[in-house]
Amino acid sequence: MRYKKTGGVLILFVFGVSLIFAASLPLPKAKGLLETSPEQTASPPTAEAPPEPDTQAQTPGGPPETIIPHAPENREPQVSGHFLMSEYACDCAGYCDGWPAQMSPALLERIEALRCVLDRPVIITSGVRCPRRNAEVGGIPCSWHLSGHAADLYCPGVSVPTLAETAESLGLGVLPHYDEGYAHVELWE
Repeated sequence: MRYKKTGGVLILFVFGVSLIFAASLPLPKAKGLLETSPEQTASPPTAEAPPEPDTQAQTPGGPPETIIPHAPENREPQVSGHFLMSEYACDCAGYCDGWPAQMSPALLERIEALRCVLDRPVIITSGVRCPRRNAEVGGIPCSWHLSGHAADLYCPGVSVPTLAETAESLGLGVLPHYDEGYAHVELWE
């Protein structure tokens, strides 16, 4: 859990969800933003709509606070039903822009298929790599990670042998790392 306090606003980040606590401070009026029309006023709850949650909280010795639940919008590109593009990016410390090579679309499709067959989250620990990051992690000089044709991954609750066998059945080349608990998958094109 992280928090940030700015002026009269406290923002808590809990498990990827922001909760904003705003002290009851006078807000500047901006045309159209704080004005309400008769249509916008609160109406009694109906059978179709649940009642509004109580968002007023009393701070000991202070003014009431308003709790505004806020789920941040996901602005990252989604490359498949279960994966974001950032999950495949080079995780170097800024040596490259994160994309020294394009990820193979066929590899992305097979990893998505792997996730669907296993019906469990698949965690990608390494996707595309820049040469410097590849050297840091002990990758071979001609690693398929350098061209975007490989990924290292694991699946919580699934053994490495099962993960490797399932990946192979989907047409992926697999180098299982039993002791480390992950599998290197690659697609030769």
